[in-house]
Amino acid sequence: MIVKKFILVNFYMILVKAKYLITDPETCIEHGVVAVKDTKIHHVSTFDKVKNVAEIERIIDLGNAVILPGLINVHTHLDLTNLHHRIKPTNNFTHWVFQLIGARMRWKDEDYNSSLEKGIRFCIESGTTTAADVTNTGHSFSVLKKSPLRKVVYKEVIDLNPDHVRNVVKKIQSELSSIITDDLFNIGLSPHAPYSASKELYKAIVQLAHDMHIPVCTHIAETRDEIEFLLKGSGNFPILLRQLRALPDTWHPPGLTPIHYLRETGILDVNPILIHGNYITDEEISVIKSSGASIAFCPRSHHFFGHTDYPIQKLLHAEINVGLGTDSLASNDTLSILDEMKFLSRHYSMLPKTLLAMATIHGARALGLESRTGQIKEGFEADLCAIKLPDFHTGNMYNQLFDVSSKNIFTMVAGAICYNALHDYNTSSRFLV
Repeated sequence: MIVKKFILVNFYMILVKAKYLITDPETCIEHGVVAVKDTKIHHVSTFDKVKNVAEIERIIDLGNAVILPGLINVHTHLDLTNLHHRIKPTNNFTHWVFQLIGARMRWKDEDYNSSLEKGIRFCIESGTTTAADVTNTGHSFSVLKKSPLRKVVYKEVIDLNPDHVRNVVKKIQSELSSIITDDLFNIGLSPHAPYSASKELYKAIVQLAHDMHIPVCTHIAETRDEIEFLLKGSGNFPILLRQLRALPDTWHPPGLTPIHYLRETGILDVNPILIHGNYITDEEISVIKSSGASIAFCPRSHHFFGHTDYPIQKLLHAEINVGLGTDSLASNDTLSILDEMKFLSRHYSMLPKTLLAMATIHGARALGLESRTGQIKEGFEADLCAIKLPDFHTGNMYNQLFDVSSKNIFTMVAGAICYNALHDYNTSSRFLV
């Protein structure tokens, strides 16, 4: 694996400078500089004001680039990275699930681990500093813990049989009890979706998450098939579930739309991340707003499945916190949040400041990290990335930022340089490889 880890060996400052510095969606500084000391942002200014500070050990000049807060991916499945180009695009979600199951049928531990390691590298090289990963197998806990990323790893929980709840919860408690979190690594729980987790299981997971003081997320309103399944018990999902022997004989449709179903489970009361939300009504948007839940919008995965127009403007107008995710490479081409912003810039009428907010501040808020990251601010964690701008480009800086040729060249997490495309950073006296 190419991603390198670094150990801080002193408390001198390094300066990271570039043509532009965006500290938050509202503030852009020309010839800006970020002074980093240990793991934190020590000072934010222009280069002229700090260049003569005595304790500076190193200056990193990124040139014609814009420094941004580290990008935050609020939803991905990194263990599916090796499935890139192995799953055919389809608007039939259940057919996609069958492809997924078939592709992983003979995978061993090393297959999952190599997939995760590649996904981590892709994230870091594209400027992601924080990732929210959902794991079904549990491999993500050990592999991601060792990575330089800031991360929240959610254990995915699947079982539609209410009679199994006690055993499922007991097994999860046993698995999570051995996991040690740290400043860069937190855990959460994810009842998968209303078509794969019983209402009783949702309630039990909500209680367990409350008792453990950990966050929750769930896939919701992803397809029209899901809505039909919940309202009528018909469509593609019961066919899929019966083939997988996952639909209990006693199961009956609740007769509710997805968001109203979630409200009955209690999960909306614990500030969850609601993943996708491709098909929600205006009334359901009001329910989400009242709950304080966040949304994880995965634009290019939405496009992969041929879904209709996403209600992004309605969600933002309702002041719902919407962050950006990539989903996995089983339904996307890259794990780049910058690419998600570029896609939205091309296909949706959205202001650059809104896109930046979704990729940074909103993502931090969704993960409960808004007091630590998502902005370049004194006292915050030194999570940064830098996007190289086109060398020949007319127009404003935002047009250059979202130009097809712009790319990430620098990633820093908690003061550690994880990626620098321009320089040999291994020789710095501040870090030991």
